[in-house]
Amino acid sequence: MATITSATVKRLFARCQNRCAFPSCEAPIIEDSDTVTGDICHIKAASLGGPRYDAGQTDEARHGAANLILLCTRHHRIVDADIDKYTTSVLIEMKRKHEEGGVVEITPRTARAAESLLSRYAEVTVYSNTGQIAVNSPGAVQANTLTLKVSKQRVIFTAPSGSVGSDQAKTSYIAYLIGRYQEFQKGHTSKTDRFKYIAIHAALKREFKGEWKLLSVDRFGEVVKFLHRRIDNTLVGRKNKSKGIVSFHLFSEHS
Repeated sequence: MATITSATVKRLFARCQNRCAFPSCEAPIIEDSDTVTGDICHIKAASLGGPRYDAGQTDEARHGAANLILLCTRHHRIVDADIDKYTTSVLIEMKRKHEEGGVVEITPRTARAAESLLSRYAEVTVYSNTGQIAVNSPGAVQANTLTLKVSKQRVIFTAPSGSVGSDQAKTSYIAYLIGRYQEFQKGHTSKTDRFKYIAIHAALKREFKGEWKLLSVDRFGEVVKFLHRRIDNTLVGRKNKSKGIVSFHLFSEHS
């Protein structure tokens, strides 16, 4: 199933000049503080029942740059609430006029912004007897906070294309390193800080400002280096290093 790629969002952000595409709106998509205040919006909805949904559209076209527009949250809600006024053709023209003065240069800020936007867009889909619920997904039940009480149902998280979590081999290797770190820490935790080794997940979130699975795939090496350092800095890791013992295998050796 196709989804929005990192490359697509980078191009969109560069074109939009960090401004909502709605006419006369000066709201930024991402604040100077790097807080995301805008949305990646589908002109023709991403899912059945959504605003301006086109059943004949392919998945690739549905999530391609031509069908996406960046809007502030307020105007995103406005255009999706009044589909008679904000038709497909109206939004396409809005996008064209807004992007015609933009550039396609992909700067480091553009790359970071694209990563933040993809993280915001990431969906959580719940399969239940009543259908689907999506977080921050136009055309579905909207929620910023979702509390679930389910029984014998599946909660499935799908990492965006182009993210670390979308690459099975890279995800497997990072999971291996996390497990290795936990194994080393568990082996020497004291009675008072028992199970504190689980904090590696919190450390990853702090270091990378969010879930590592949502990071752009080109940051995989950063996550690996971070975990290598953490493993080497454990008591077991330091002892191994002093004896010339390697505490983990490399990605190229992982299978």
